[in-house]
Amino acid sequence: MPCVAGQVLSPACGQEKNKCELKRSHYPGQGVNLRVNRQAPADIPGQERAFRLFGRMMKRGLLAHAYLLAGPSGAGKEALALSIAKLLLCEHPYPGEDHPRPCGSCAGCIKFEHRTHPDLEILKPQGAMIKLDQVRDLQKALSFSPLDSRRRVCLILEAQKINLPSANALLKTLEEPPDRNHLILTATSVRALLPTIVSRCHVIHCEGLSVSAITEHIKGEGLCPSGLVQSLARFSEGSISKARDLLEQDVFSVREDLFRFLKSRREKALSMLFILSRQISGSRESILLAVHVIRTFLRDLMMLKGLRSDDRKEPKEHAAQMLFNPDYVNDLRAISHLFGSQDLAGYCQWLDKVEWLLDRNISREFLAESILIFWVRKRRHENN
Repeated sequence: MPCVAGQVLSPACGQEKNKCELKRSHYPGQGVNLRVNRQAPADIPGQERAFRLFGRMMKRGLLAHAYLLAGPSGAGKEALALSIAKLLLCEHPYPGEDHPRPCGSCAGCIKFEHRTHPDLEILKPQGAMIKLDQVRDLQKALSFSPLDSRRRVCLILEAQKINLPSANALLKTLEEPPDRNHLILTATSVRALLPTIVSRCHVIHCEGLSVSAITEHIKGEGLCPSGLVQSLARFSEGSISKARDLLEQDVFSVREDLFRFLKSRREKALSMLFILSRQISGSRESILLAVHVIRTFLRDLMMLKGLRSDDRKEPKEHAAQMLFNPDYVNDLRAISHLFGSQDLAGYCQWLDKVEWLLDRNISREFLAESILIFWVRKRRHENN
């Protein structure tokens, strides 16, 4: 069964209440004064613009039947989806010009806060995937009219984990959406979903915090030594929660091991490969962390190769500021000629499939070796 409104999820909104003030409802049939507690939007740092965009569409009566909130992990997509759901289920929403808000006092808002609203459906992965039975149960719920509200809201969280049969079943619902139902999907990227699903959704891109903003957060909380602040800010992809998770996973030790392997000569790298692959294949999370770190090396190498091919006289300090790994700039520059641009681009596309392969129970040991072998196989011979 899809997770019904009673499922425990951390509240996305309604943490702070403004003072109650007397307002006159502008909705048909509501001519009496109502005491309305206009609530500020949810705590969704970095997603205020996306929430305001949705509020404008709602105010103008331009609601789509399906939305896809796409952005990196930790960017606040789930909190944004829950905030939108509460706004849609509120009986007296305040659209405003730039600050849409649910009232926080109506029956719909109260039921939403307690996760007992009969017109809120929440579907998320069971284990590693969203399965076909879950989608079929959701379709059954959508076949009935909303019970309590003018509309029903269905959240499909982590939609990138939907398997192919489930995706095809969901596609039928998106092609023929039931009346008075709104689906809100969240995913790490539009590339992680079938193009046919993406094409039937209104896509809202959820940007993370800017590098400068997250750098200030990291400095303010003293999360890491000053020399690593820039790297952590870029690694975290605009999410302060991801920055904390990366530190818990000892990301800089993993980075050091991987870079030592990457810059080693072919013979030494071969001897290191199997030891390192055993280290990073211990869990799904350790493989994904290794992929995340390797992506930063790829980006830096391609950046440095681009600067070389343009024959720019970039100051060393300026070049370092653009890198994910500025403390490795000299070593990265020294090995950037050892890998072809097309090889690096093809490898980057292959890395996009690693999480998909992990979710389909491909051997972690095999994947770890496949991730690392590129750096040995595609490395050009060096002159002694």
